[in-house]
Amino acid sequence: MNLEVKNLTVGFGDKTILDNNSHTFSEGKITMILGPNGCGKTTFIRSVVKKFAKTGNLSYIPQEIYGNIGLTVEDTVALGRYNAKKFLSDQTEEDVRHINEAIFLMQLEDKRRQIFDTLSGGEKQRCMAARAVCQDAEWFIMDEPASSLDIVHSKFILDTASDLVRNNGKSFIVVMHDINAAAAYGDEFVLMRDGHIVKVCSELTADLLQDVFGTPFGSVKTDSGQTVFYAS
Repeated sequence: MNLEVKNLTVGFGDKTILDNNSHTFSEGKITMILGPNGCGKTTFIRSVVKKFAKTGNLSYIPQEIYGNIGLTVEDTVALGRYNAKKFLSDQTEEDVRHINEAIFLMQLEDKRRQIFDTLSGGEKQRCMAARAVCQDAEWFIMDEPASSLDIVHSKFILDTASDLVRNNGKSFIVVMHDINAAAAYGDEFVLMRDGHIVKVCSELTADLLQDVFGTPFGSVKTDSGQTVFYAS
């Protein structure tokens, strides 16, 4: 199922955060949302989550993990298998399988019995990603999923997202600050500036990035053929 947003406008008091944005997110892709700080990226995806929370079969992974979670990693991941209807039900064999697969996928086997609040920031993000995977949603919406991760685990999260799209038919909407990581993994790019979607494209260019970020960009090709962008 595609997610269609029409004429989305969001404001706080007298300030307009998002102004009349429309876009259809196509299933089976990784859509990257890029733009300068404060352009409305996080507000945009939170609005998408709010709109489709009940009908879109989606899971949201925020950038910051707040609140006290006194559960173990395993119990936190297991929350992905519960909803209001089955909250007091026993786990089924299918639930246990999904929980174990998600913990394995996110490389958290050695943290299974550890209390969530004692994890590092990156481990918390991987745990929340495991909970989302455990939910077996069709759509995953992620706000800076690699912000607390080192370069190895950042690549791991994005590789996992790519595998879930290619092999399991999942769909991702990802807010990214790392332009080169976005370019390497994205199928579609939604470029935002000042509360507006200004461009949707399937390939980034230095000229496009300059228009969006308001600073000159250059690019070089690596030996593998990947384009790497830099602010010049």
